[in-house]
Amino acid sequence: MKLDLGLNRNWEILLIFFVLPLQVLSGDLFVLVNGKATPYQLLNFSIRLLAFLREHLVPVVAPVLVVVSFVCLCLPLPEKLRRRLIDLMYAFVVLRLLLLFCVLNLMIFLPPSDPILLFVQLLLYLPCLLLVWGWIYWRVDTFFVEGGKGRIFSSSTSGRDIPPPFDYFIASFSSLLTKTLDGFSAMTRFGRSLIFVHGFMMWDIMALALSRAIALAAV
Repeated sequence: MKLDLGLNRNWEILLIFFVLPLQVLSGDLFVLVNGKATPYQLLNFSIRLLAFLREHLVPVVAPVLVVVSFVCLCLPLPEKLRRRLIDLMYAFVVLRLLLLFCVLNLMIFLPPSDPILLFVQLLLYLPCLLLVWGWIYWRVDTFFVEGGKGRIFSSSTSGRDIPPPFDYFIASFSSLLTKTLDGFSAMTRFGRSLIFVHGFMMWDIMALALSRAIALAAV
């Protein structure tokens, strides 16, 4: 059986194996450094939740993701089934992204015991955030096109045609440098809402990173 590693077909699976380790490492840092109880009950709950996920959920989910990825890579699955399996894997990635986003914001008001921890976590989290949002833009656009509703995003480089996935990631990463998404815009209210949420999360993380860097420099 020939293993198909063509990027045109399997780039989503390869991206998962890059994003998930960063997410797990970010959560592990939080648990390992904050091993002791703090005066803040909400922070203690976050520590226990991430510790539970690390000890019980990750050992179960990781092998499942590996098996599902291997199946999607190697077996000639029906396209609809393959699409659903990949979407389920990314649903887990998105949920973990949102959980870590909440924890990172919580740590600004309830400081961790190690002052460098939050800054390191932010550096690990930011590329995950931008990569996942690149996938979200691409997947939502293709979903609406497949449903016969047309594109919800427009691109100056592609016109009415769906651009390659690379263009969606460029649009996501361009939010680091400009207030706009480099010729990438929404044509529907739902699309504009997604861009707003993406911008809020990205600028929130950037502000957290800047404030933590200033706090570390002042120590």
